[in-house]
Amino acid sequence: MSLLKRSFLIFCCVILSQVLKAQDAPYTMGFIPASISEVDVAFPLIEKWHLSGQADMQLVTQGAYTNGNPFEYTQRKVIRPWIVYSGLKNMKLWLGYAHNQKYAIEEAGNYKTLENRLIVMGTYTQEMPKGSLFEQVRFETKFFDDRNGNHQTIPRIRARFGVNHYLRQSKEKPIFLAPNIGYYTELMLKFASKDYADEHFDIFRLSVYYTAGITPNIHFLAGVIGQMQLRTNGTQFDVYYGPMVSLKYSVKPKERETFDSVDGGAD
Repeated sequence: MSLLKRSFLIFCCVILSQVLKAQDAPYTMGFIPASISEVDVAFPLIEKWHLSGQADMQLVTQGAYTNGNPFEYTQRKVIRPWIVYSGLKNMKLWLGYAHNQKYAIEEAGNYKTLENRLIVMGTYTQEMPKGSLFEQVRFETKFFDDRNGNHQTIPRIRARFGVNHYLRQSKEKPIFLAPNIGYYTELMLKFASKDYADEHFDIFRLSVYYTAGITPNIHFLAGVIGQMQLRTNGTQFDVYYGPMVSLKYSVKPKERETFDSVDGGAD
């Protein structure tokens, strides 16, 4: 087992001991490599009302329990438009919709379905002398047909805490602009009907990444994710791990982009 797997497994076990109560059912754990690639475009809408927009396009690929290639299968393709309100001090409010086309992967137990989400999100940021802290709460409702053809409507709450460290630049003409090292932890709880899933715990996610600007309008993210998800049978945890990259174009130039709202996951 690789060092990344061992380290993440130890951390997951600590979290599990706090999140889940002791139960009779035995738990199993499987490891699945995955990758997340995303392209975002941000643009102003009505500046006097502090309204802007963003369109995200995401591709998630994965391997399987016995396949270590994170690019072997296409897990899902996502289109996600947002309306963003930034008229409050240190806070942004997001209203979005996500169109998730998920594909069947027999080796991993995935089935093909179309999932739509309605999303409301708020991010509060505290600036520090050499970085920032942020807290984010996201409420989303998922609409999809399960593997038996039954329609499911599942509300989910996501809470994220993250840190950004602003890196010092010593060169007069650096290759990248305003570089950062960021990381966050995120907990997701689902509220499904009992015939679909008994447990509220859904996903615990960690991510570490480097972000910087290529130009004032173009910024990128490169990092890794590790997440643990409880399958709907209530007895198996899937641990996804692998690379994450994102490229963002902002019509209005930005001095610094920290990607606090990036949706880097492989659920």
